Amino acid sequence: MSALHTVQTATAHAAIAIAAQNGQEFDPNKVTPGPEGFIATAVFAAAVITLGFLLVKRLRRNGYRSEIREEIAAELAETGTTPAGGSTSESGSADAGSADGSGAVPDSSGSRPDGA
Repeated sequence: MSALHTVQTATAHAAIAIAAQNGQEFDPNKVTPGPEGFIATAVFAAAVITLGFLLVKRLRRNGYRSEIREEIAAELAETGTTPAGGSTSESGSADAGSADGSGAVPDSSGSRPDGA
């Protein structure tokens, strides 16, 4: 970055020197980024605002998911089943489902009925 800064500084000094040689007075109030700078700033601001909305959406989603997981863990603790799909009774294993979330319940041999 320091090399880029050096080049930019040298270019600015050269432009000022050329303008001074031509007899033009340098007015720092007339130096503006123009419409290109405005558009670039507006696009950047819109991107930052959009990313902010997406971040809030993901944070809320993760918060809701953690609340649901806590509720499920509390319910499973009350019924005596384990979160991985195993249970202390035969009726609990049919209701719990599989650990991968597919809904397929492994049979007693350990294989799933869907063949996966």
